Amino acid sequence: MKLLLPLILCIVTTTLHATPLSNTQIAFVPDIHFHDIYGDFSTEGFEGIELGKAEKPVSIRSMQAQIHSTRLFNENYFALIATLDDIAAKGVKLVALPGDFTDDGQPVHLQGLKTILDGYAKKHGMRFFAIPGNHDPVKPFKSAGGKADFLGLEGQQVGIYSTDHPRCEHTSIDNNSLVCSDKIAHAGYKEIVEIMGAFGLLPDNRDLLWETPFGKAGSLDERRYTQCVKNDKTSCKQVPDTSYLVEPVKGLWLLAIDANVYIPQFKNGTMVFQGSGNAGYNKVLTEKPFLLDWITKVVKRAKQQNKTLIAFSHFPMGEFYDGQTQSIKSLFGDSAFQLAREPSIDTRKLLAETGLKLHIGGHMHMNDTFVIESEHNTLFNIQAPSIAAYRPAYKLVTLNNQLAKVDTITIDNVAQFDLLFSAYHKEHDYLLKNAPEQLWNNRILTAKSYHSYSKMHLQALAKWRFIPREWPQGFREQVLNMSLLEITALFNIDIQLPKAQRQGLQTKSVLDFIIDFYLVRNAGTLAFTDISQATQHIYQTMTNILNNNTGCNVSSDTKGENICQLKSALTQAFSIYDNLNHALPDKCLIIDISENKPLQNCAVDTLSL
Repeated sequence: MKLLLPLILCIVTTTLHATPLSNTQIAFVPDIHFHDIYGDFSTEGFEGIELGKAEKPVSIRSMQAQIHSTRLFNENYFALIATLDDIAAKGVKLVALPGDFTDDGQPVHLQGLKTILDGYAKKHGMRFFAIPGNHDPVKPFKSAGGKADFLGLEGQQVGIYSTDHPRCEHTSIDNNSLVCSDKIAHAGYKEIVEIMGAFGLLPDNRDLLWETPFGKAGSLDERRYTQCVKNDKTSCKQVPDTSYLVEPVKGLWLLAIDANVYIPQFKNGTMVFQGSGNAGYNKVLTEKPFLLDWITKVVKRAKQQNKTLIAFSHFPMGEFYDGQTQSIKSLFGDSAFQLAREPSIDTRKLLAETGLKLHIGGHMHMNDTFVIESEHNTLFNIQAPSIAAYRPAYKLVTLNNQLAKVDTITIDNVAQFDLLFSAYHKEHDYLLKNAPEQLWNNRILTAKSYHSYSKMHLQALAKWRFIPREWPQGFREQVLNMSLLEITALFNIDIQLPKAQRQGLQTKSVLDFIIDFYLVRNAGTLAFTDISQATQHIYQTMTNILNNNTGCNVSSDTKGENICQLKSALTQAFSIYDNLNHALPDKCLIIDISENKPLQNCAVDTLSL
């Protein structure tokens, strides 16, 4: 996403005479997906896997599980510590956690996270403000949970499940393959608030203001709304909502929006709840309309009382593919690329009409900026990346004299990120002997930094998950390993190129391009550290070649039709990539939150650890 210079960013004022906040900073760290690698299951018969005589055994998920997931499960333990250390070193005292602060809201991880946050609060005077995401809680009420892919002593996978899980209810416990523990159950809102309540979810006498859409009471019994089975208003249940408004320092209002929506349905005669992963703000409008009314009133009060208002939630309020949604649908289909999570145009406009100016979201593990225009307002949606995925980073908002400066801070160097590699080597050896068809490329264990490790993770994820699920079958079967120069021959494109350009096209394969496509999709301009200018020029050359040769001069047989389809698809893919490279800035931008005054993008280079 090349920077558009000069970029003019305008925001309609929340107040013409807001109380200035001098150098007030808030760090936004969504999608931590915290997994306590030192979680203790020894009393249940699971000793974990040993790393060495000087290290404690660890309870970690397998590498095989990680390379099939959009997030890391284990190394983000150390990434969180590195992130909090960086925030502390900058002197930042306010930290917002916009959802998925745990991986599936399991008590063992909630308690481990609380211990770490309490430590930083005590040592550095930090305040944490959390709002749940779709992984915390997975369902609104406590439910059975567990994972099948913890690493055992020999490198084999061991399942750990809660005692009410079918695996534990109907199977005798075998420490070699199954462990049963309620520490791994999926907590509901009640359990999450009991553990995490001190981090914004409950009132704190240090705050100048704390309230919810339901009033000033903190009890979940007084923070509920009615959720009914679709087309059945007689089958309903009261569900918690943990949204809150807090004023931690004079003049600053943080609006934490619980955008989780869990739709109930009947299954085998019992009411159960769907997960909220694909619901987001589209379902907020239909299932929790009281939230929009509340946000609108909060915005109005902030203006009247001269408060600076920043909203955050787990889910995006805007589009996250830089205007490429329709092109992506055309090439990949309506359900690809997690497009179900994108708010509709009508939803975006209704959110903007609340008067909200600045929202920081997570969920997508992407670094992105989007502007939502409605009839009466402009809303900026900032997508903050995850420290558990490529490219690991967080957003730092600095408020100073009516200006909000939004920096992207990358987490490239993480102490002990490779501490678990010896365990993965043991897993690799086990698979080599017992399940070679499941073997993963151990090149990832040569990573020299957390940055490169997260990049290799995304590359493996593309191979094992994204490409098989998202790219047309013709890509995988016919052209994936062809060079870009060979592609031009396949499509009968007669071009006269300088020798250097032909050599460049020969050095890059379609697979290389697809991998870089995902780097840019996730990280935006942060990916350019890993995609050289020479490579960008090669892709631009290929884009121009395809755009200038739109015809398809092949035979009319079935093979010719397939080649024409391939050419059309590849042309679309390069066009999408090119447009992703020419989007709004996502490293550093300045938003005027006081009046409609034009300001330029502030980024030159991302601040980095």
